[in-house]
Amino acid sequence: MVKKLNNGSMTPSQEEDSPQLPISSYFDEALYEAEMERLFAKGPRYVGQELMVPNLYDYHVLEPKLGGDFLKRTETGVQMFSNVCRHRQAIMLKGRGNARSTLCPLHNWSFDAQGKLKGVPHFKEKPCLDLPETPLINWQGLLFEDNGRDIAYDLRSLAMETHIDFSGYRYHSTHVDEYEGNWKTFIEVYLEDYHVKPFHPGLSHFVDCDALEWRFGDWCSAQLLGVFRELGKHGSPAYEDYARAVKIYHQGGLPRHGAVWFTYFPNIMIECYPEMLAVSTVWPTGVRRYRNIVEFYHSQAAMEAVPDFAEISQRAYLETAYEDQEIIERMEQGREALQRAGRNEVGPYQSPTEVGMAHFHRFLRARLPGRIG
Repeated sequence: MVKKLNNGSMTPSQEEDSPQLPISSYFDEALYEAEMERLFAKGPRYVGQELMVPNLYDYHVLEPKLGGDFLKRTETGVQMFSNVCRHRQAIMLKGRGNARSTLCPLHNWSFDAQGKLKGVPHFKEKPCLDLPETPLINWQGLLFEDNGRDIAYDLRSLAMETHIDFSGYRYHSTHVDEYEGNWKTFIEVYLEDYHVKPFHPGLSHFVDCDALEWRFGDWCSAQLLGVFRELGKHGSPAYEDYARAVKIYHQGGLPRHGAVWFTYFPNIMIECYPEMLAVSTVWPTGVRRYRNIVEFYHSQAAMEAVPDFAEISQRAYLETAYEDQEIIERMEQGREALQRAGRNEVGPYQSPTEVGMAHFHRFLRARLPGRIG
């Protein structure tokens, strides 16, 4: 249940708040298997953005798929094909590029732009072995596996499309980090602003957490943060450079928001910064390990106005990301110590900065009934 505040934002009803998750939920193998089945398999299966393949016959091998699939722009649009050769199961393509056909370097098997087997050297008859294709759903240029989930319906309550606009943007690069611990800890840190002032000197002088607005949907949430003091005071050299680049692009003016952070449960974060969009996805590889994959997109106009805009903005972003890594590491160490000692110690939510984490915990309990204490 949610309440509507006077400013139009939404906050979970405090009298109905459930407590934080028990310590065991970050170590429980059975719970992890249920999360994979009910949240990840049946939830939104994000694979990439259509800007990864802007031109005809461009291809992009996908990090979330561990290289096993690739996007390709064909005459009929953006499609996703298997990147595993039908002959000896080898990965065929690496990275990004442009090619009409897909060629496996091991034995020169080739597949046309639609994944149809084209050439099989030294075979008298061509086997019927085309590349499997996965149907996709396109929402605002974001591509999801079509597993029956209604993406637009899930996100309808937040009006996300008013902030998530990739028009005039260009894909730049992908950054991958490996983590030890439970995937939920990463999402929790993303969904609370209580730590921003004490732990992020650069970010806390770029965004204004006192001008925080929350919005909630059944499968999503949004944090809208103001601009801190007209970007006139800086907490780190990286954010000072970013603020200067933003002001150059805006000709001395200011963006509407310092940041808008969307979360599409269970694992997708769409981050809107001035002239930079980042799509971050957390993919568990075990109950105590996961990967975070971050795709960076930048305004073409901003990169023309400030030639090193992409590098400047990403440097600021990654500064905050590395600080978050320390927060996550400290939380995981504390939870592991409690788990080993058989102690379950959880604290209260701070309002309004941690109501997003409370909403996430409520989401988990609702989708995993009886699994979380």
